[in-house]
This record gives sequence, structure tokens and C-alpha cells, in this order.
Amino acid sequence: MTAFNKYYESERAFLNELGDEFARKNKVLAPFLGKLDDDPAANDPDVERLLEGFAFLTGRLREKLEDELPELTHSLIDLLWPHYLRPIPSMSILQFQALNELDTHVKQDCAVDSEPINGTKCHFKTCYDVDIYPLELEQITLAPSKTALTIHFLFKEGADFSNIDLKTLRLFLDGPNAYTLYLWLFRHLKDIQIGHIDDNETEPTEPAHDTQLVSPVGFVEEDKLLPYPTNAFAGYRLLQEYFSLPEKFLFVDINGLNPINTMSNTAGFKLIFNFRDPLETTVAFKKEHIRLHCTPIVNLFEHDAVPIALNHQQVEYLIRPEGNLEQYEIYSVDSVQGRDSNSTKWQNYPKFEDFHHAEEGQAQTYYRTKLLSSVVRENSIDTYIAFVTPKKDNVLPTTETVSLDLICTNRQLLHEPNNKPGIICKPTQDSPDSMKFENITSIKPSVPPPLKGGLHWRMISNMSLNYKSLSDVDALREIVLSYDFAAHINERKTEERRSFLECIKRIQSSTLNVLVKGSPIRGIKTHIDMVESQFPKGDGEMYLFCCILNEFFALYASINSFHQLEVRGVERGETYRWPPMQGKQYLNGVEICEEQSSRHI
Repeated sequence: MTAFNKYYESERAFLNELGDEFARKNKVLAPFLGKLDDDPAANDPDVERLLEGFAFLTGRLREKLEDELPELTHSLIDLLWPHYLRPIPSMSILQFQALNELDTHVKQDCAVDSEPINGTKCHFKTCYDVDIYPLELEQITLAPSKTALTIHFLFKEGADFSNIDLKTLRLFLDGPNAYTLYLWLFRHLKDIQIGHIDDNETEPTEPAHDTQLVSPVGFVEEDKLLPYPTNAFAGYRLLQEYFSLPEKFLFVDINGLNPINTMSNTAGFKLIFNFRDPLETTVAFKKEHIRLHCTPIVNLFEHDAVPIALNHQQVEYLIRPEGNLEQYEIYSVDSVQGRDSNSTKWQNYPKFEDFHHAEEGQAQTYYRTKLLSSVVRENSIDTYIAFVTPKKDNVLPTTETVSLDLICTNRQLLHEPNNKPGIICKPTQDSPDSMKFENITSIKPSVPPPLKGGLHWRMISNMSLNYKSLSDVDALREIVLSYDFAAHINERKTEERRSFLECIKRIQSSTLNVLVKGSPIRGIKTHIDMVESQFPKGDGEMYLFCCILNEFFALYASINSFHQLEVRGVERGETYRWPPMQGKQYLNGVEICEEQSSRHI
């Protein structure tokens, strides 16, 4: 059922009830209302159609009255954070597998396709650069003491070892214990050892490596899933991507593997991760729980719109992607061009909110877009285009035909049952011929932007955020909830997410002072008490969520200030502390002096 249906059904029910009551009290006028008998089957069908048409029109009017002024919010959101007026496309994790003994580099934005679904291939693009080596993960072993994890790697037969420059190896953590392993790699790791693999399985010969050689993936701008404007706050992107595809952050880079390049006459190598504390007794790992050569993928691609013929009879035009409207949805409008029948020259129309304005005295026409919930398609958005000048709304350009370049998604084609692993496996002109690939996780379904419910007003209120507002438990919960779009579309998910955010029990902030290169800097320390049992996947899930919050808080630090996050689990008493961060930079090795003034919420 579409969002409009509730208005239509409500108005139609009201007219039927009122008509029945009026007909009973005014028998002479009953035939004019189509009430020919007490039997509803005898009602006049022509009058029924008129009432349905009236219910449709009044339903649209009522919907407009309750839409919370999108003319104001959408314009401001489109100017500052246009990504919040766009759907969240389907996402998944893809794994490449080399078919030869050569190493290959697959660049970000490489296009891959799915198997045909209802006759249409869904187009995806990769989000990370992927270095693919002639390497296979052979075995994972966990010591009986649970304090050492060994990963065995084998080189493909025929690989030219002298041409392999292995400096960094990226691993994707999969399986039921992925979050737990993520926590142990970053909080309980003592050291890493590199060993040979040969027929005799000798002991590790390379010295232990520093734990700093393990680094997280997914937090920097280059690792984004969704295109974000440069003026958007990066902390919001991390929150939105965490709720859209948390697996995006379950990648780790193992750096400093240069000693492997000096090995000779070996079939492979092994990495031994030694932990200070043992893993839980129930934790076990299989070969497929750690994967090589993986990347997140997102269902975004370039697509053309059906050309619009300007007829001078309307000022707004519905933008239709070429092809089946049930299989394509507009993510964004990239460019708009117009041409009349007497000319071969195209005229570009800039977007009004981009501030590409002409000089004073020069005529310039711009385009604006408007989003409305679809009346005929459930959980879908219709995009309309109109043309304006700096002095006048709703003008018509001099051209007769308008062409548009779009970025699109495949709408809900990848919802159940078409979201299973292995369905994204078809090559394209971009994908390397020397390998095969497939998605190894279920595909996250697309989510339309929440155009109603007051979300955009709450987003606008976030413009005034500061540390005072972020140190309030209820305010922080609402801010985090604002960037989970699925929770604003589905009432059940809303309750699930609100229950999840009950994990945040208390926030305390205090002032810190540090010396950086001889200069004093004042910052904020935030202490959060969290309930571990609110995280279905254990302490590891809580730790990853807190890593997101750490980046979120740090990016709010003002110029010449910094932030430090400390989180304590109220049930088991474990405390996690991050180094102070100034923007995106950690302040390591500084002396911290904590003042006593604090704020408890």
C-alpha cells in the first residue's frame, strides 16, 4: 500500500458513511446519491465512481495539508545535504577470485552486473580499490588456549614470486564471530608473527610485528559508499553507512608484510595473531569466515531519462528513466540540457541550488527538482523538474526538448527473494577478464528517502548541534536515529532501533588540556555508559558502534580543539578508550590533564 492510500481510503469511507446517513434521513434525495435501495449492491455505479474521484482529490488535498511544508525543508536540505533526499540503494559485499597466477588491481567504481531479474541486469559498482594476489586462504586454526589465531595462505601454482609486491593485505571478517574478531584484533592483540609454510610446517621465523600494523578500513573519505557533497558533515555519512551496511567496516588492513617478499622456495606463509586475552570458549572459525579480495558494492549507475517535450501547458514535468519504471529509480539528476528543433546546439541548465549564477544583467534559466511520494508505487519517489530564473519561479525555457543524465538504482528488484548471495556475478566492460566474482553476503534492500514524519525538520535542527546538545542521552539517541532511513519507513524497524539505542545509558563530559608541539589545546572528553546486552552480536558490535561514535564526536570538534571518547560497559565493566582526536587526526603521545568540571546526563 502506498502512503497516499490511507488518505484515499479514509476519504472514501467518510463519504460512504455520510452518504448512507444522509440518504436515510432524506429519502427523496437518496437517488441523487446513488442510494437506490438498502442493499449496497443496488447502488448506482456511476455515482460510486464520482465519489471515488472526489475521494481521490480530497485525499491529495489532505496529504498536502499534512506534508509539513516540504517546499521549505526540501530546498534547505537540497542545498546543504542533498544525499538525504536520495534513496539508499541496494548494497552487498563482493569477492573477486583470480583465474591466473598474476596479481591485479581493481579500481574503485568498477562496474559489475547481476544475473537478469525479470529480464533486467542490476548494475553495481565497487566502493574500495582491491589488490588481488595469486593467493588463497587455505586454513584458519585457533590455539586450544584461544590466545592465538593462525591464518595459512598458499600461493597459486605457477605464480611468479619475484613479481609479487605484497605490502598490505586486506581481510574481510565474515561469519557469526566477525564482530568478536574485530574487537580482539584492535583491543586484545599482543603481536603478529609471519611464518613460512613448507612441507615440514616450521615454526615462525620472522620476528613479532607491532600491533599498529593492523588498521581499520572504511572511515576515511575515499572509502565512502554513497556520493556525498564536499560541504556535507562526514560524521553523518558514517552513521548513515553504518546503518545501511555495517559489514562495510568489517575490513582490516594487515600492513608491513614486506618480509614475505624476501621469502624464497616457499608455498605460502602464515600470519599468527597473538592475543593478550583468550577469546570466548564458544568462538570458532572456519575457512570462509575470513576472506580475501573483497569490497562493498552499491547499486548506482548512469542512466538516461526519457526526453521531455515542453508543451507550455504545465510548469512541472515528471522525470521518467528510460525503460521499465518498475525497475529503475532516480538517485540524482546529474545534468540537464535543452535544444529546439531549429538548432543542433545544446543549452546547459545549471541547478539553481549550485550557485552557478550568471552575472547581473545576464539572462539565465536554472532547473529545480521536487520529490513526492509515488501515488501508484509503494515505497517509491517521483521526481519532478521545473525551471526558474533568479527573479521568477516556474518559467519555461526557450528550448523545446530537454534531455537529462541521471544516476539511478534498480528500485526494489533486489528485494526478497532476489537478494541472495551469488546473484551478482556477471562481467561488464569494466571488470577484469582474468577473474570471476560474486556477492558473498545477502543484498541489503534499497530504502526510499523519508520525505514525511518530520525527519527533515529534525535534520535542520542538527545544524545547531554542539557538545552541549551531544552530551544529552535523549538528544544523542534522536540524532543517531535520524540517519537510519529504514527506521523511518517501517514502524517495526523504528521500534527495533529505538530499543537498540537504549544501549546508551549515561553521558558525562569533562574538559581536557593537552600540549601539542609546545602549544596548549583545550578539548572535551565524553564518557558513555553502554549496556552490552543490547547488542545482539556481542561486545564486538558495541565496539564497532562506538568507533563510529568516536569519529562522529571528533568531527564536531571546533578549530584548535579536540575530542576524546571513553566507553564503559555497565554489565561487564570493560572500558574502551580512544586517543584524543583533532578532526580526523589522532593526537598520540600527548600529555593529558583532565579538569574536574563535568556534565552528567
